[in-house]
Amino acid sequence: MLYGLEAPPEFGVTAPQVYAEALDQIAFADERGVDDVWMTEHHFFDDDYCPSPLIMCAAAAARTQRIRICQGIVVSPLYGHPLKLAEDAAVIDNISNGRFELGLGQGYRQDEFDGFGLPFERKLGMFLEGLDVIERAFTGERFSYEGRYYNVMDGQLRPGPVQRPIPIWIGAATPASRRRVAKRGHNLLISLLTDLEHTRSQFADYRVALTEAGRDPAREPTALIREFYVAEDDETAWREVRPHLMHTYKKVYAPPAVSLVERMPDGSRRAVTSVDDPYYDSDAFWQDRMIIGGPQRCIDAICRWRDELGVDTLVLRMQHPGQPHDQVMRCIELLTGTVMPAVLARPPGARP
Repeated sequence: MLYGLEAPPEFGVTAPQVYAEALDQIAFADERGVDDVWMTEHHFFDDDYCPSPLIMCAAAAARTQRIRICQGIVVSPLYGHPLKLAEDAAVIDNISNGRFELGLGQGYRQDEFDGFGLPFERKLGMFLEGLDVIERAFTGERFSYEGRYYNVMDGQLRPGPVQRPIPIWIGAATPASRRRVAKRGHNLLISLLTDLEHTRSQFADYRVALTEAGRDPAREPTALIREFYVAEDDETAWREVRPHLMHTYKKVYAPPAVSLVERMPDGSRRAVTSVDDPYYDSDAFWQDRMIIGGPQRCIDAICRWRDELGVDTLVLRMQHPGQPHDQVMRCIELLTGTVMPAVLARPPGARP
C-alpha cells in the first residue's frame, strides 16, 4: 500500500481527517495480512500533500504489529544533515521493532528545492554524499566523514536500529541512477508513472547493471508502484476512483513537472504536455499502467505484472486523494479477501 496523504479541498476533506482515516486503514491492512505500507512525500502542494512522511511512519508503526513500514521515498537533500535522517530512521525502526525500510531519492521538482533555498543543480551531489553518511551510520560504528556538502566528526548512530542495517530502497528513473543502485547493493524502487513496456526496459537495464557489478539479479529485491483500486465490478471501480485519480494526474503529476508519454499505433512516442490532452480520457491512459477494476480484472493484471516483470514487491496505491474512507476500507477487504488469495493460488505463467 502506498500513501501520499492529500486533502484536496474540492472533496471536502481535511488533513486531520485524512491522517486519522489512513491510520485506521493501515491498522486494518495489518490485521488483514498486507505485507507493507509505503509513505511518499511532496512539498508546498495546495492539496496538503504530506511533507513529513517519516512522522506518519512512526505513527503507523505504533498502530500496527506485523506490517512493514516503508518510506518511498525521502527526498534526502531536503532533510538537512543525513546523519539526522539516519537517527530518525533508527528511532522508527525501534518503535516498530525492526519493521522499517528507508527509501531515498534525489528529487525531481525544482520548486521544492527553491522553497528550501537549495540549488537544484546540487541535488545529485547532496544525495550521493547523504547516502554515504547514512550507509556509514547504519553500521553502528563510530565514524567521521568529510564531503563537499556534509561533514561528520566522530559521530555514531544512537540508539542503533534493530535491523543491522535498515534496508535501503533507491528511486531510480535513469540508466545512470540504476547503475549506481546496482553497484551499491541497495534495493530498486520504480515509480508508478511508467507503462508496462517502459517498466520492462527499466528492470532489464537494472538486471544487466547488477550482473556487470558482480551481483546476482535473482537475489536483489525490486519493487514497483502502481495505481490500484478494486470494487465489485469494473464499472463501479472506475466510477468511484476516477475523480480522485484525475486529481493526481492533473494537479500532482501534471505537466510540465511530469510529462507522461503516449505510445502511438506506429510505435512512436508522444509527450503529453497539457492536462487538457485527450489522452487522459483514453483507454491508453490506464491500460498497461494502472490496475483498476473488479476482482477478476485486478487478479489478471497483478499476475501479468508479476509474471512478465519478475518484480518482488508490487506497491499498490489504493487510497486516492479525497476518496471516501469506506471505499478504501472495502478495497482493502476485497484485495485481501478475494484478489490476493487468487493471485497466490495461480502459479507464475499460468493462463487465467
